[in-house]
Amino acid sequence: MCYDVSYLTKKTKKYAEHIGETTSEIDKLEKQLDVFVKSEGPVYHTIAFDHRRLPVVTANDPKSFQFYQWGLMPHFVKDLEQYAQRYTARYLNSRIETVFDKSMFNQKLSRDLENPFYKSALERRCVVMLDGYFDWHWQGKNSYNFFIRNKDEQPMAVAAIWRSWKSESGTEQRDTVSLITTDANPLCKKVHNKPKGSEGPRQLAILDDSMKQAWLDVDMSPDQLLKEIKVYPEGRLETFPVKKLFEQHGRSRIALNDEECVKEVKYSTLKFDQSNGEQFSLF
Repeated sequence: MCYDVSYLTKKTKKYAEHIGETTSEIDKLEKQLDVFVKSEGPVYHTIAFDHRRLPVVTANDPKSFQFYQWGLMPHFVKDLEQYAQRYTARYLNSRIETVFDKSMFNQKLSRDLENPFYKSALERRCVVMLDGYFDWHWQGKNSYNFFIRNKDEQPMAVAAIWRSWKSESGTEQRDTVSLITTDANPLCKKVHNKPKGSEGPRQLAILDDSMKQAWLDVDMSPDQLLKEIKVYPEGRLETFPVKKLFEQHGRSRIALNDEECVKEVKYSTLKFDQSNGEQFSLF
């Protein structure tokens, strides 16, 4: 799964221009983003488990940015204490292959359970705007962090779903979001070359303009929508290794967040050629 992202590290106008059409719309959107960046800073690297707020465009308000916390909080979460104890590592991402299934099979209980993503996928689809995302690549016993972004360095639109959560007492509430993942294209597959045994190589469900329009059309049926959402072409992406994104402090692993996180690093031990698919050859 894809848990490391970067966003709003460059001119906010680039983000605004992807959403707004008129000069006044773009100016309004840019001001929204500038306020957010001023309060929370550019995010060169964050992980899903930090639960930071992400820039979101919803289907019901497509000309405005919202800022929703990463990690969908289902209706059955009673309060923030229960969430912290049991659910913080869940519902961060969701698979496009199963997000429209009304129920999901639970291996542990050996029965079908309600899919917490289902209603959001039907009624509350959105797009998260990023600079790009990070993935892990292995050669031999060595692991490397790679940054994946649009080749033209334009913001990356990623399919997502959202919901507003409120505690049973009504005193706590949050707007939350889950990012959608899909099968990896050939380039992302080269990077994500050691997936979990339960799944193949994955990538974020990146959208072009046509796919973005379809994803935000809540009147489109799931069957038709899944025909419209294709795997993003590898030719529009580029990837390169970056520095190690975490520091170890005792038993704690701290995620780094600085300008160096998105800069290419050359490793003498790494051989990776994204142009022709030859990527191994470790010396």
